[in-house]
Amino acid sequence: MITVFSDREKECFTFLKLIPNKKKYVIIGGYAVSSFGFPRFSVDLDITILENEHTFFKKLISDSGYEFKIGKEDLTYLGKFERYKKGFVSIDLLINGVQSRQTGYHYPFDYIFKNSQIREISGWDQTNKVKVRTAKKEMLIALKIHSMRTADIRDIIMLCYEKPSIQSIIDHLKNSPKEKIIEHINKLLASLNDINLRDSLKGVFSIDDKLFKKSIENCKQIMTDVKNQLL
Repeated sequence: MITVFSDREKECFTFLKLIPNKKKYVIIGGYAVSSFGFPRFSVDLDITILENEHTFFKKLISDSGYEFKIGKEDLTYLGKFERYKKGFVSIDLLINGVQSRQTGYHYPFDYIFKNSQIREISGWDQTNKVKVRTAKKEMLIALKIHSMRTADIRDIIMLCYEKPSIQSIIDHLKNSPKEKIIEHINKLLASLNDINLRDSLKGVFSIDDKLFKKSIENCKQIMTDVKNQLL
C-alpha cells in the first residue's frame, strides 16, 4: 500500500518511466501542468491513448500492480474511460480522445497528439524527473477551460505565468459550445478576485508573492483577450 507522500509521487514517476516514447499516448492533467515549471503534487495520472494501444497499456498497468476499477462518480470526462488503482495512486486511461463532461465537446486523440510534445516533468521531490509526451500548454489550457473545476482554475493561472499563445488557445476553442466556454472563462476571471486564492495557489504550487502577482496579471489579460475574441 502506497501511503507516504513521497512514495505516492515516486510511484507515478516509476510508471511514467516505463512508457516507451514510440507509443501513441499523451499525458494530460496535473503531471502535464508540472512540466511547465511549477510542480504540483498529484496522485492521478491522466493518459489519453489510441484504442489500438489499449492492450499494451492495460498489460503495463497490470504488471505494475494496479487493479482495474469501474469508473468514478466525479469523472471530469465522458467517453471511453478506464481507471486503475494502486493504494492511493490512480491511472486514468482516456481512450481515443477526451470529451468534457461539462461541455460535451470531444477532442479526438489525433488532435491532442498533434498538439503535444516530449517534455521533462519534475516532481515536488526534485529527484523525480522523467521525459514523456504531454499536451502543449495551449492544449492543456483549452482542456481545462472545458472542465473549469477549482484545480483547473489554479492550473490555468500557473500556465499563464509564461504567456501562452492566445491565438492557439482560441483555435482550440473556436468549435466548442461558445456560451458554455464564455461562462467558464467568466468563472475563472471572477475567481481571480477571491481573497483565498493566494493561499490556495501557494499551498499547491509553493510560489512566492512575485510569482503569484505575475501569474494573476497574465491570466487576467490572456483570458480576457480569449473571451473577447470568442464573442
